[in-house]
Amino acid sequence: MRREEPAPVPVAAPIRWWRLRPWSRNHLMRPSDRVEAILVLLAAVLVLLLIPVAAAFGTATHTRLEQQTQTLRAGAHQVPAVLLEDTYPAPDIPEYAIRPVGTQNTALARWTTPHGERTGAVPTDTPAKAGQTITISVDADGHLTGPIPDSRENTALAVTAACGLWALTAGAVLLCAALAHFLFHRNRLRRWAQEWTQFDTPPG
Repeated sequence: MRREEPAPVPVAAPIRWWRLRPWSRNHLMRPSDRVEAILVLLAAVLVLLLIPVAAAFGTATHTRLEQQTQTLRAGAHQVPAVLLEDTYPAPDIPEYAIRPVGTQNTALARWTTPHGERTGAVPTDTPAKAGQTITISVDADGHLTGPIPDSRENTALAVTAACGLWALTAGAVLLCAALAHFLFHRNRLRRWAQEWTQFDTPPG
C-alpha cells in the first residue's frame, strides 16, 4: 500500500517594510507597522517635493548672481596703465589673486584716477615690457577690479547650490526615515522575542 506524503505546511512570507500599505485592512498589521509605513511614505513624498523647492532655490540664486554681475559690470570702467617693469609669471599668492582666469603674467603698473595716481600689480594677457601701456579695469574709486563672472559661471554656481540643497535636505529626510525604521524594527524583534518566550513557557 502506497504511503501518502504529508501536505506541505504553508510558511508565511516575511513582511517587507517597503511593501506595507497603511490603508489596507490587513489584520496582521499592528499599529506600529502602519505608523512605520506612513513614515516611509511621507519620507518618499518629501524627497520628491524637495525637487521643485531646490529648483526654485537654484533659480533665485542664478538671478541674484546675474544681478551682482550686472552691478559689477556697471561700476567698472577701462583705464590705461603704464607698466613699470617687465611682465613675469604671477605667483600663487593673495596679492596676485585679482586676475582673470587663464592670465599667467603680471607686472607692476601705474594708472591715473580722479583721486590721484595708483600703483599696483596688474594682470596681462601676453608678456610685455616696461613702459608699454595696457588697459585695465578699475572701479569708481580707481581700485583694480577682479574678474567678473560670466553667465556660464553663474549658471554652474546656481546648479551646484540647487543640487547641494536637495542633497542635504533629502539626505536628512532619508536619515530620519532610516532611523525610524531601525527603531521600529528593533522594537518588533523585541516583541517577537517576548512572544516566543511566552509560547515556550509551559502552562501552569
